[in-house]
Amino acid sequence: MKNQLFILFILLFTSKLFANDGTLEFIKASSDGNVITIEWKSLIEDNIQSYEIERATDVLPFTKITSIQPKGSGSYYKYIDEEALRKVGTKSKNDIPLVQTNYSYRLKIIKKDNSFFYSNSINVTHNVSFIKRTWGMIKEMFK
Repeated sequence: MKNQLFILFILLFTSKLFANDGTLEFIKASSDGNVITIEWKSLIEDNIQSYEIERATDVLPFTKITSIQPKGSGSYYKYIDEEALRKVGTKSKNDIPLVQTNYSYRLKIIKKDNSFFYSNSINVTHNVSFIKRTWGMIKEMFK
């Protein structure tokens, strides 16, 4: 029984290690109703060229929203996604206003040799207040 638990622990530990290639300590996302904050901390960045933050919804695939340069091993990163308040789609007149949306975020970690891998996906539900949605629609009418 002890051997089975030990093997299970080793498998879980190594799968977590290989899932993010050992470069991230954590990645998380949270919503305050206005913006979504994505945070992560690196472990090792010796071979990292850049991080690309990608976002997806229930109806849209992952797309790049920004690129961030590494600061060095053990660095803490924080990105504020203010675009999550906007509408789903291609930012056209036919976009659908959001009330509650489930977002998925992940990091595309690009190495110096241009190979890349992805972090685990993290999910967050973004609830935009009625006032915030209404104000956003009014501002968009005058663009």
